[in-house]
Amino acid sequence: METKTKVDKIALMVLDAKAVEIRNVPFKVTNEEVGTLPREQQPFLYASGNWGPGYVSVKNLVGRKEIIRSLVSQLAQLVAEKASCLNFVAGNVTGGVVPGWLISEELEKLLGRTIPFVYIREARKKGGQKELITGITNNPEIPTGANGLVVEELVNFAETICNGADALRDAGYVATHGTTILFYNNPEAIKALEKHGIEIIYLFTLPDLLTVAEKHRVYPQEVIDDYRGFLANPLGWQVARGLKRIEKGGTV
Repeated sequence: METKTKVDKIALMVLDAKAVEIRNVPFKVTNEEVGTLPREQQPFLYASGNWGPGYVSVKNLVGRKEIIRSLVSQLAQLVAEKASCLNFVAGNVTGGVVPGWLISEELEKLLGRTIPFVYIREARKKGGQKELITGITNNPEIPTGANGLVVEELVNFAETICNGADALRDAGYVATHGTTILFYNNPEAIKALEKHGIEIIYLFTLPDLLTVAEKHRVYPQEVIDDYRGFLANPLGWQVARGLKRIEKGGTV
């Protein structure tokens, strides 16, 4: 009960910060028609190239220091409990940089040792290792084979966090865990994380958030139900509307 109460408080904090937007997307709309719809009906284009009805702008909370510090402090405690074997923190650009830095600072206090921080660029797409990882080259505190924790502010389809882990592995490091403030608990993400051998540590899930939003009547019931339908079958949600995945992703 205590854990549930804590999660509810976290979700309500995010909702009160106006970090959540859910749109009433028409049942039939093509990619070409998206731009002609009123903003409140336009689906969101995620970094994975997939579409969805909602977006939680966790990264905008960096402007709310008290909130972001509270979220990251609680997340760092979970990381310390579940992945104390880590040696350094790697934040994915852009959303994972600030939370990643803060987590590394918190973990130093919790674990009683130095936890270096680096950031990974261009994790949204596969590519060569041309200085993708900043802060790791010639760093005596991060020897080859060290275990890095990949950080995102949220994980939807998990493409970016998987690419970040691959970048660390390709460069000769270990990546067993990823962490995020918000995990969509998307079935496609779960499959991707399992395939890449990544254990995800998260503070709360999108279903948690929707339950609290429903309880406090923050959004109309029909849009909450539609968002839940998306989470149950995100690819099917797109197909049913006539939307197609595009190679270059967008918002999240």
